[in-house]
Amino acid sequence: MKLFSRLPIVRRFFKEDGENGVVLVLTSLAMVVLMGMAAFAIDLGWLYYKQLDVRKAAEASALAGVVHMPLPGCSDPVLGTEPNTVALELAVTHGYNHGGNASVATATGANCNQLSVTVGTTVETFFMRVFGRNSFSISETATAEQLPPLKLGSDEPSLGNDPERGIVEYFWAAINGDCELKSNGDPYSPHRVGAGCSGATNSEFRDPAYYYAVEVPHGQGGGSLTVQVYDGDHWHDNRDDYDSGNVWATGDRINPSGVGSWDLDFILYEPDDTPNNWTDNSTVAGGGSCFRDFDDQTSNTGDVQRWTTVCTVSNAQSGIYVLAVSTGGNRRAISTYTLRTTYNGNFDPPNNPVQLYGLGALSLDMRDPGATPTFKIAKLEEQYANSDLIIGLYDVGDVYNGTAWLRFGGEVSGMDCEISVNGGAWGSDDSPGSAPCEIEASGQRYNGDWIELKFAVPPTYTCSGDCWVNVQYTMSATADVTERTTWTATVNGQPIHLVP
Repeated sequence: MKLFSRLPIVRRFFKEDGENGVVLVLTSLAMVVLMGMAAFAIDLGWLYYKQLDVRKAAEASALAGVVHMPLPGCSDPVLGTEPNTVALELAVTHGYNHGGNASVATATGANCNQLSVTVGTTVETFFMRVFGRNSFSISETATAEQLPPLKLGSDEPSLGNDPERGIVEYFWAAINGDCELKSNGDPYSPHRVGAGCSGATNSEFRDPAYYYAVEVPHGQGGGSLTVQVYDGDHWHDNRDDYDSGNVWATGDRINPSGVGSWDLDFILYEPDDTPNNWTDNSTVAGGGSCFRDFDDQTSNTGDVQRWTTVCTVSNAQSGIYVLAVSTGGNRRAISTYTLRTTYNGNFDPPNNPVQLYGLGALSLDMRDPGATPTFKIAKLEEQYANSDLIIGLYDVGDVYNGTAWLRFGGEVSGMDCEISVNGGAWGSDDSPGSAPCEIEASGQRYNGDWIELKFAVPPTYTCSGDCWVNVQYTMSATADVTERTTWTATVNGQPIHLVP
């Protein structure tokens, strides 16, 4: 046997067989290492992909749901509220079904205008099962913010002159009749562009024509809120009352020889779950009682030049009540009025925390603006940094004689602007290359025109004062002023955005 084993062919056979055993062991060990590497490469890549997918679902759900924030009373977006419902629906479109293959939770962010959405799910593994790990739990949270609507004209409990309390603002809120000439300062309420309902159809007509916010701030609800209107009725024989030399002249103008009817309507709506869309409110406040209809009068009677209550809301909730104003009939008319609120019977802050301001557009009548009156246009709060502020002026500067300049100050006093007329190309203002932004409105230069002013708000913007952008009218002593105009203010940028 020993002799047989010494044969070369036999020795070669046993040597090779021994090496094959070693290779088999080494190959087996290498396969284990390769399987582990595959587990990390494939499973971790899969987990990374799913983590990004969950993140996208959370961000999309937050952006969709925040449109309905804040809820009245700054309440949390619990199950059944619109932010929660919309967020859950968006998560489903991304493949994550709450109560099924995922959990989706909503919560209020750092402020009432923010919505946080958390999406969680379980991800099954592939090769890592070899090591006893069959799944991983992952979740992502995203927060979106909706900028609140710009405050126009005021952030006080009243808007306009108050003769009863001696408050002089040098302007009245205003609205034109259905058949008034459009170029007389109101782009929204006339049905047609010409006087007496003549001419082409007014493409900008809308009904209601104007909206105001009656905001009860967060944490201030529970009190008794009253909304009032001064000079709701027209008075036919009012020639002395709109004399520009009288600061308390409301300036109502109606064609006494015309035919037809005229009325002015105020309706206060409850806060809803789309605060940046104030045109879709449908629930009238005060249990359906918060509305008031005004008519034209043939004498100084009725609600002419006196305060009238639109309604009182007991136990008012925090949020933005929307006051809609519309005019009806078929007469030429310009109606001016003042709005104010009381809270638990109080007129002034801090006992009256209510803020009353224009939403989207503010139509004004300035019968006695004085030599250099300054008016608040828009409150540019710090959350509007890194955006473009667009201020629109319709039929600005009705000056028949002399000169008139508009200078924009307050928070934009250090900014130059670009100007566009009737939707045309952007160009320089009347003091190009330097701040402040100025335009000349002498000689009815912009009669019946829209002009827009664009201010680039820097990313580092912070309020230097009270956050208000204002405009100062500078008029020569010979100026014959009847300033009936409409302002708008919007922010270009990202009114709805993710919060880092």
